[in-house]
Amino acid sequence: MTLAQLAADLRAGAAPRASLYWLKIFADHAADNALRSDVWVETGLREAAAIPGLDAADPGPRLALLNDYHLFTATRLKDHKTFAGDELAALDWNRKYTLTLADGVANGQPLGRWVEALWADVGPVSPEAGALEALLARRDPLWGHDVPEQSLLLEILHEAQRIYGGWLPRPALSRIAHALKLPLADVYGVTEFYTMFYTEPVGKKIIRICEDASCALAGSQAVQDAVCRHLQIEAGQTTADGEYTIEPIRCLGLCDHAPAALVNETRHFELTPSRISDLLLNEPRHNQQSARVGGLVKVALSNVKMVDPASLAEYQAQGGLAALRRVLRRMTPAEVIERIKASKLVGRGGAAFPTGLKWQYTADNPPGPRHVICNADESEVGAFKDRVLMDHDPFRVIEGLVIACYAVGAAQGFVYVRGEHRLGYERFANAIRALEQAGWLGENIQGSGFSCWIALRRGAGAYVCGEETALMESIEGKRGFPRLRPPFPVTHGLWGRPTTINNVETLAKVPSIIIHGGGWYNALGTEESAGTKLFAVSGSVVRPGVYEVPFGVPLRHLIFDLAGGLREGRTLQGILTGGAAGTFLKPEHLETPITFEDFKQVGGTIGAGTVLVFDDSVDLRDSLTRIAEFFAHESCGKCYPCQIGTQRQAEILHRIQHGHGQPDDVATLLELARVMTDTSICGLGQAAGWAAVDAVKRWPELLEMRNS
Repeated sequence: MTLAQLAADLRAGAAPRASLYWLKIFADHAADNALRSDVWVETGLREAAAIPGLDAADPGPRLALLNDYHLFTATRLKDHKTFAGDELAALDWNRKYTLTLADGVANGQPLGRWVEALWADVGPVSPEAGALEALLARRDPLWGHDVPEQSLLLEILHEAQRIYGGWLPRPALSRIAHALKLPLADVYGVTEFYTMFYTEPVGKKIIRICEDASCALAGSQAVQDAVCRHLQIEAGQTTADGEYTIEPIRCLGLCDHAPAALVNETRHFELTPSRISDLLLNEPRHNQQSARVGGLVKVALSNVKMVDPASLAEYQAQGGLAALRRVLRRMTPAEVIERIKASKLVGRGGAAFPTGLKWQYTADNPPGPRHVICNADESEVGAFKDRVLMDHDPFRVIEGLVIACYAVGAAQGFVYVRGEHRLGYERFANAIRALEQAGWLGENIQGSGFSCWIALRRGAGAYVCGEETALMESIEGKRGFPRLRPPFPVTHGLWGRPTTINNVETLAKVPSIIIHGGGWYNALGTEESAGTKLFAVSGSVVRPGVYEVPFGVPLRHLIFDLAGGLREGRTLQGILTGGAAGTFLKPEHLETPITFEDFKQVGGTIGAGTVLVFDDSVDLRDSLTRIAEFFAHESCGKCYPCQIGTQRQAEILHRIQHGHGQPDDVATLLELARVMTDTSICGLGQAAGWAAVDAVKRWPELLEMRNS
């Protein structure tokens, strides 16, 4: 090889830039074109510290000069034996050699002058490595105010992956680990836990096609098959040209636009096998902000599709920030908490714990750092009501979050957004920056003496991080493993400090409660189920969407009046309430009032407000199998009952669906569900078998009829 070939490869990206660095070290320190190998290495490692982004610890670029380009001959000091050409690749570099520039390599020109000219042209560091250094030197205000360095890990990994074209090479991870003072094993532990991080090359366009619940009913498998046929690859593979990767994915939270897909960060709605060109070109035909909403009484939805979600001025024109202004000027933290208590607002993320009581518990702890987290990691199968609020009314959610921070005495709040919801992340980022610029966030807000900062975090494809303790682990920059409880977050939460965690919908209700009063809000519902609730209705309905109803209206009103009922000629088979971790209702339950107490009596689940409707054309065995596969895929593996139980459950249901059932399968499913419910650490495992158990109760013949 010649220097000209090396130069060409460096310019084309076919040779590592660090090879040029090692050649420069040789040119700068060689005497009569000769330098001892140990001096070369020691000098290079020492001087590399002054060049940001240069990974001198990797021996590959240095050895490429000898093995690939044959620029040197090596004379072993022990016996003065000389090696050249292909012999260099087999040398034991634990021994010492004298390296000499091979004859004819420089073609008579001074090596130093040649290296300096190329150095000025291409440099020793790739553009990606340079961009990574700029990223590591940056401290975006959106990352938080005075937070531990490890907490920045997921944000830095997201940005670094964009720099490197969709994946994270080992040198980049090593540099990130060094910059954050973390063991490389810890960084790899995080990248391997979250499905949206890749440590091997992937396609320039990652086509994620949803295969769960509503998308499956709408034909997502046919879309996936059409894309795979066109690209001549299987699901999970990358095309030979590196252009596309096909990745089947669990629920994307786009159930109101099924079947849906995500190409990198761009949403694609209502796909058909005949329109796969939209995916391949990544040119969506539908507005990414599209949402169908409804309901006669709108509290959380009052601004949705009424204001520009990117405009603080429009938000204020609809009464935005009036609640925060009142809180800062006229109310004590205790008074805020009492108003929330009076409203009887309970958590809208599924657990339904009294919000005011949670705030009170957090505020009652000794003075010191406290935190409030907005849980926007909406990943349940069939869930998308929080996505609509994130996309269309982020200012309301942030206003509720700041009020919560004021009430509990927290100077730092966090919003944790599901990784697949890039638009929601951007909406929150814009809202936080706009509020900071207008003086509604930061130091001494509006001269009130109260200071508060809001940090933004992205998940990366882990359903379990919707569980509050796993979410806190993720914010801290770790794998999202649930914690044992007690202690509870209100006493030992983020970094061991008192922490309140509220759902997006919960916080979106807070401003209206502050303005109109607790009595006004609880009067909208029933005695035991106060206020309104957002429901994400999808599946076999004419108008899938998000509907806000006061507690107490019948289930029929939600499904038939608001969501449009079933398509012509179809009859209702069942309704899965509460999402994948939910229970079934049947046609005879349509007159049941939507309340916590009435649903409990008939075996329904309010949960986070997910309603999946199945008409008579749906194979419920297939739906149950997909739910089971979802939980098996999303189990974090921390506890064996969930890790093993979800796998066995999916295997049994898959076997039954395909006509290979065994006599004791149903009994085994019921026993698995009992064990998971009784012994799993978190709600994922505890609820993973509910749908299957309830299906056996509602349709005793469903899982028996195909047994053989």
